[in-house]
Amino acid sequence: MFRIKICGVTRPEDAAHAVACGAEAIGINFFPGSPRFVPEGDAREIVEAVADRAEVVGVFVNEAPGTIAELCGRLGIRRVQLHGDEPPGDASRIPLWRMKAVHADRTPDLPALLAYPCEAYLFDAGGEGAYGGTGRELAWMELGKRFPGVADARSPGDPRRKPWLLAGGLTPSNVERAILAARPSGVDVASGVESSPGRKDPDKVKSFIERAKAGFRIAEA
Repeated sequence: MFRIKICGVTRPEDAAHAVACGAEAIGINFFPGSPRFVPEGDAREIVEAVADRAEVVGVFVNEAPGTIAELCGRLGIRRVQLHGDEPPGDASRIPLWRMKAVHADRTPDLPALLAYPCEAYLFDAGGEGAYGGTGRELAWMELGKRFPGVADARSPGDPRRKPWLLAGGLTPSNVERAILAARPSGVDVASGVESSPGRKDPDKVKSFIERAKAGFRIAEA
């Protein structure tokens, strides 16, 4: 499981820089409604820039399982992030590693969430009319209380727990504090390291990764 994911990457040079700084995963957004949407041809160049140095995660919103599998197959992407309202039946038909986004502004159905066919979760703030990338900050300390059994701080060795990533309003200045408060398996950032939607700021990316690594070191001490 990767720990630091730079999401919403739209250019090969941004992907290469993030990986060189220590990112273990980058996310490519295939949702046409996003300002960070990447067409297949451009996505191929990003995947090639990363090569085998980090994981590439395809981000989809309410896309047909067959379309996801075919696109990822053509690009060599092995992991997907389901960031919409995908029903469990659709998720189970995707023959790839799956991470389900949970929009923390909605009332959780914990039994359904725990039973969802995925290998990991991502907690994002969500928002009115938006599926993510809003920069809204989560109430990190409250996640474990609102989503017990999913986002609590139980031992990583607990077989009932799946890995989960913290997203939503993370920046270089708050990521270390967020890691210590929420104790996630990893962190995900898009707008918090950008100069404009889809354009990553090299200095912010480097700083974010450095501070995230520092937070995980302290959390494990």
